[in-house]
Amino acid sequence: MELNEVIRKKLTAEQKVEFQKDNGKFKLLNNLIIIPIITMIVGFYLESILIVSVSILFIIAFLIYMFYFSNMKNKIYENIIIPYVLKEKFKDVEYVGSDSALKNEFEKSRLAPDYDKIEFSNYFKINEEKYYVEVCKVVTNKLDIEENDGVVDKNLEQNFSGIFARVKLPNKFSSEFKVIKNEKDFGSVSIDKKNTEQVQMNNIEFDLKYDVFSMEPVSLKRILSPGVLARILEMNKKINNTINFSIYDNVLYITVEYDKFLDFKSKGKDYVDEEIAEENLNMLENINYFIRYFVNLTEV
Repeated sequence: MELNEVIRKKLTAEQKVEFQKDNGKFKLLNNLIIIPIITMIVGFYLESILIVSVSILFIIAFLIYMFYFSNMKNKIYENIIIPYVLKEKFKDVEYVGSDSALKNEFEKSRLAPDYDKIEFSNYFKINEEKYYVEVCKVVTNKLDIEENDGVVDKNLEQNFSGIFARVKLPNKFSSEFKVIKNEKDFGSVSIDKKNTEQVQMNNIEFDLKYDVFSMEPVSLKRILSPGVLARILEMNKKINNTINFSIYDNVLYITVEYDKFLDFKSKGKDYVDEEIAEENLNMLENINYFIRYFVNLTEV
């Protein structure tokens, strides 16, 4: 059954009205902005600086408010529709929303590109028989400073937007390592140099795509065997993206750059863009498969 049909059956009449009302507000703003634009054109025609100035101020205010409003997720969408969609793929899901319990864990993962600002959203848990996975969306921004003719411009530029997942391994696993997308593509990542060395895995495709760091290279190569490396590369092709991962203190951390994570609200009359929603679910299912594979690997 189509997702939108499932959602229509589950939402109450009041929830449907609230969802459409919020959508209507945004459409109204889109239509109303034409008024100050027309006024500004009239002001230019009348050569009135006052009318032009006031119109420009109104246009700026409209744009700021529209930007703010478009970045605020509808409560029904975030608290009800997203959990409904997640439950189509996972039986036991706890969706929390904007509050993330993973802020400190993101730093511990050592998978983060250097950043000056960080935002967390869409936190939830997938419960499995032997473990549970904590997942959220992370967006980081790096401060870009440019100086032109004595004028300093400071701009925050996005350098990571995607999925961050964490799972406490159910079995004791002493090895610690980090496997990240080649740094020239991924961005500068802080590395604990003490007793840590970069390891070549003797797999041309893997070594071109990844930088691997470990305190125990010999032990690492027993874990990341040729078969495991092949499986990781296969997973990358399956999700059409690169999985970065690390294990520290018996915790498996994962990041995947994916800007559309849980952002599948429809721009039309439907509740969700079904194609993007399905892409999200497949991405999560493959990440969970990757986690299950590593959990089983640590049992050996």
